[in-house]
Amino acid sequence: MATDCEKRLLKQFLDGIETKELCKIVRSIYHGGGISVNTREDAELLLLSQPTMQVLSNKKVQITLLLKFLISKGLIPTTDMTKADLCLAFKSLIESQPDYIRPPVQPIQMSVPNNVLAVSQNNNMMHTHSYQAAIQQMPMPTPINSALELNSKSRKDRDNELLEEFIEMFAKHFYDLLNDLGIPGKTQLDCRHFYENCTMSLKILGGSNEIHETCEDSISTLKCLLSIKKEHMLFFSPYLDNVKWKKESHGLVKVHIGGTLHQGVGRMVGMFEQQFILREDPQAENTWKILNTNFMMKSMDLITAGPNLSIQGPPQTNNLQIDNV
Repeated sequence: MATDCEKRLLKQFLDGIETKELCKIVRSIYHGGGISVNTREDAELLLLSQPTMQVLSNKKVQITLLLKFLISKGLIPTTDMTKADLCLAFKSLIESQPDYIRPPVQPIQMSVPNNVLAVSQNNNMMHTHSYQAAIQQMPMPTPINSALELNSKSRKDRDNELLEEFIEMFAKHFYDLLNDLGIPGKTQLDCRHFYENCTMSLKILGGSNEIHETCEDSISTLKCLLSIKKEHMLFFSPYLDNVKWKKESHGLVKVHIGGTLHQGVGRMVGMFEQQFILREDPQAENTWKILNTNFMMKSMDLITAGPNLSIQGPPQTNNLQIDNV
């Protein structure tokens, strides 16, 4: 039986899904079954009566929605997280709640062929959070055709696909946190997302004025971003469908993102471009942090008067430093 905290967290997750999609999930879980549901209340009632993991693992539940919810609860995504990993993270989140009551262990005897079990080793999906409980190694059935699937695609191609998915998630997550920076009650961009010695070069072009700032560590970088955001009341809207990235031979990843700057509702005041250098944390597998960032912002009057801003220089495949602004 689901605990109160389990139902509460599942309800919070369902609140972020449109009514039409909730009804699709209900029909999928109940396999049709003569279920007729059209209202949000009926859909939520039916879903909350089902085991949480059965709801989350359903094919109609989008992995992006589950990931977004867990990020809002403090999860830092990794490059290789699957939907099964996210379901385990949700389970760990439930078990970390103050009102969680662990059910009594019931002895179960099973007879399982030895060659049917494999151990999942993906236990590094969370990073310094209040619900950072170690995910237990779980026996998972090995698909019969797993060898065929692994051979059909090279390890390098698969790694690149996972890295690209992670970068797309990173781009959205970073600006969501940046836009919420300084707002009480919101999940904050903080030092967890940067290396301690992270550097930032900032340039703001507006009319005849130019602002240049250089930061040499994560704390000063955060203070500078907060100051600029508050002083100019900016909202950052990235072009998420045009994120460029390149993995260097030494393992660093360079990411380039552009977008528009806004003040208030419907008022675009400029454009921005930002480059990042990301490096995997050697002490936390599959956890990437910002090592360096260059940030350029340009006001609308300069955009209409001249060519678009650009901080994208010529390719420098083996250069450890990001392109200068």
